[in-house]
Amino acid sequence: MIKHFFKVFFASIVLISVILSVTALGYIFIVDKDIAIAAFNNDKSQQTEQLQFYESSTFDYTSEVGEAAKTSKRFNVLVVGLEDSRTDTIIVASYDMENKAADLISIPRDTYYPRDMYDSPELKKINSVYAQEGIEGLVPAVQKILGIPLDKYVIVDYEAVVACVDLLGGVEVNVPFHMVYSDPYDDPPLNIDIPEGNQVLSGEQSLKFLRYRKGYDNQDLGRITAQQQFIKSAIKKAMGLKLPALIQEAYSYIETNVKVTDIMFMATDIVGFSTDNISLTTMPGTETPLEGLSFYLPDEDGIKNVIHNMYGIIGSESQTN
Repeated sequence: MIKHFFKVFFASIVLISVILSVTALGYIFIVDKDIAIAAFNNDKSQQTEQLQFYESSTFDYTSEVGEAAKTSKRFNVLVVGLEDSRTDTIIVASYDMENKAADLISIPRDTYYPRDMYDSPELKKINSVYAQEGIEGLVPAVQKILGIPLDKYVIVDYEAVVACVDLLGGVEVNVPFHMVYSDPYDDPPLNIDIPEGNQVLSGEQSLKFLRYRKGYDNQDLGRITAQQQFIKSAIKKAMGLKLPALIQEAYSYIETNVKVTDIMFMATDIVGFSTDNISLTTMPGTETPLEGLSFYLPDEDGIKNVIHNMYGIIGSESQTN
């Protein structure tokens, strides 16, 4: 069973909630080894200079998307959850600060991504990149697949999920069916028994809901749909006055190259955002048997439509789920 994939959910919740909510709060307390308090700064001249951080030094800005990206105020970050040395869940979280819209693009872990020097079929999946190349190799790989500028990443320790969901008072989800699963060999032993229907899940229940995968008709894609439902519900609940306590609880679990000050500088552009403006998308593609394994082959035209729609490039069509 998966032990760590659900880290991605909390990373998404924390990152987007910070970006979307810090203006209303005016300040936020951040706990880290080197940071005591990060104060809100409203200097627009500094902000303009600081916001250059969301650009990618390896992206081709002469491309069609690159030209659109140069004039947009869109911040993209890779959010990953690990299962041992592999990325079990990969999501690109993107926020358009000008149009006040958030996009979460889920990338199936079996996505076909062949690389030079790696001939084994299992090493041609996107979830194997991290083990050989680390986050420094995964970021450009996802940038290449989606065709968007990507430089920043967030990785979160899964232990934060239980504590922070409980701090929120639980997260409301619609459980699609009675989830029953037992694995006495897991560490610790796993016993899942969550009834069907709309309900508020505690931290422990949320952890089990996010770990469950066996009962979906399509295990990976079905689980992604459940992930997306959980993320949107948690973000909506996190966007409130409990946010400082939430960040204080969680920040020490986060591994990221996004500076707290960079997030703070984005805050003045968030006023007026609604969770109705969150788009949840699974990267277009097709499950296909190949080389003795099941792969998810990216649909280049479908991905292009999603990205063009996201950047407002004329002629694109939305491919959201």
